Amino acid sequence: MKKVFAIIIAAAMLLSLFTLPVIAADADPMVDGVITEGEYAVSFEMRPDNVKTWTGGTLDTTITYYLNAPRDGLLFQVLFVGIVIPVSGFNEGDMYQIAFNPGNIPDDQQPLFVSFVVKNHALTILQHNWETKLLEDSNPAGADITDLVPEAVYEKGEENVVIEVKLPQAFFTIGDDYEEGTGYKFTETMKLGLFAVIKGQGYTTLPTTPAEWTVSALGINDNEVKVMKDPEDIGEQTVVTGVDIDDFLDAGGKNMSFDTFFVNRVQLDNIIMEGSDGGASAKLEAYGREIDGREDTYENFTFRGWAGFESEMTRAGYQIDDNDPVFLENAFKATEAAVRGAGGGYASRLEIEVDVTGLQDGLLHEIRAVVELESEDGDISYAYLNMEEANANMQFYYQAPGDPPPPTETPEPAATAEPTEAPKATDAPEATATQAPKDDATAAPATQDSGNNDDKDNKDNKDNKDSKGGLPTGAIIGIVAGAVVVAAVIIGIVVAKKKK
Repeated sequence: MKKVFAIIIAAAMLLSLFTLPVIAADADPMVDGVITEGEYAVSFEMRPDNVKTWTGGTLDTTITYYLNAPRDGLLFQVLFVGIVIPVSGFNEGDMYQIAFNPGNIPDDQQPLFVSFVVKNHALTILQHNWETKLLEDSNPAGADITDLVPEAVYEKGEENVVIEVKLPQAFFTIGDDYEEGTGYKFTETMKLGLFAVIKGQGYTTLPTTPAEWTVSALGINDNEVKVMKDPEDIGEQTVVTGVDIDDFLDAGGKNMSFDTFFVNRVQLDNIIMEGSDGGASAKLEAYGREIDGREDTYENFTFRGWAGFESEMTRAGYQIDDNDPVFLENAFKATEAAVRGAGGGYASRLEIEVDVTGLQDGLLHEIRAVVELESEDGDISYAYLNMEEANANMQFYYQAPGDPPPPTETPEPAATAEPTEAPKATDAPEATATQAPKDDATAAPATQDSGNNDDKDNKDNKDNKDSKGGLPTGAIIGIVAGAVVVAAVIIGIVVAKKKK
C-alpha cells in the first residue's frame, strides 16, 4: 500500500483525551441521532478550560465525543462514534476528527484520520493519509468514504447537533501487514486521539502545543483508550458432582446456535474477524478447534449463542475434560422472540465464560458447554451443547501453558520364584491305650503316651481322629479297661467255687 507523508492542517489538529468514567451498558449503540445514557462505553469532553490552540483562537463551546466497540459483534468489528455539539456552537464546515494508529503505523509517520463535516445540511465522512481496505485512496486532504459507511446520521435539534457513525473494520485495515481476509484486531483499548477545527481554528487537549504531527510526536501510542463496555460479571460459580451428561439431541434438544467466541473477553485473533454475527462453530472447526496457550496469554474463553430444549434450562456452565461441570450464576441473557421461535418456548440466549487461569500443566484439555435441565415433573438432567459436531458445537481444545508432568514410570514386575515342593506331612504321634495284664485282678489306670509309638500305632490313632461319628480314644480305653476288670472278677469267682 502506498504511504503518504504529506501533512494537512486538519490532520495536525489532534486532541488528547479528557477521559470520563466508563459507562457499563448492555446493548450496542443505535445509529439514530439520539444518544442516551449508557449507550456508549466511554465519552470525552473538549472544553474551553482544557484545550490549547496553535492558531490563536478561543473555543467558546463544549464538544462531547462518544466511542464504543461492541464485545458481542466481534465477527464484524466496528467502532461507533457519537459527537454532540450545542446548536449555539455549531457551524457548517467545522471538522470533528479522530486520529488512529491501528497498530502498524511507524512512529515517524502520520496517523490515520477520519473527519466528520456537515455541509449543506448533509454529513460528509473523509479518511486521510492512508489507503485502507475500505478505500484505496490516501489523499491527505481527505478521500470521501461517505457512501461506504451506510450507517451514519446527522440530526440537528433545538438544543444540540448529533452526529452518529458506525465505522467498519475495513476502515482500520491499512498497510501490507494484515493477511488477505483479515483486518485490524479490536481489543478493549484503541490508540487514538481527538481534535477539532472550529471556525478555522484548531484546538487540542494535549498538554503541550504539538510541533510535529507524527504518531510519536502526537503521543498516539501512549494514549490507549478503553472503548469496550465492561462485561457483566459472571457471578457465583457452582460445581455439581456426580452427574451424567447427555448429548444435545439425546437430552431433548430442539435447536441451538453457536454465534460468537470470545478470548480474554474480546476475540480470537484470525478466527473471528469478519462477516455477520454467527457461525463461530464452523470457524473453530476450520482451525481444528484447538487454541494454543503456550505463546499467548489467555485467561478466559466465552461461548455466546442460544439453545432450546423440550424442558427448561435452569443453569449453564462448562466442563473441562471429564471433571465435574461448573455452572455460572449469570449465564442466561435477554432473549428475543425470534430465538424462541427457532428454539421453542424454553429457548434462551446464553454466554458461558470459561476460566482457564488454573490450567498450567502443559496438557491438552477439552472444554465443553453444559446446561442443566428441569422437566415439568421436576426431574433434573444435564446436556452438552453439541447438536452438530461441526456447525453447532460449543466445544474446543485448549493447549495449556507450563511444563507437562513427567510420565509415570511403570515398575518392572518382580521375578516370580519357582514353586517349591511342600514337605510331606509327618504323622503326629498319638497316645494309645495300654492293655492291662489279664491275670491282674486290679485294672491299671489309662494313660496317654507322649511318644515313641511305632508307625502302626500312629496310623491307628490318626484314623481314630479322622473318622467321623466314631468313639473318642479315651472312651475306647475306658471300655477295654472295664472289660478287663469284669473278666478278672468272673475268673476270681470261678476259682473260688472250685476250691470249695
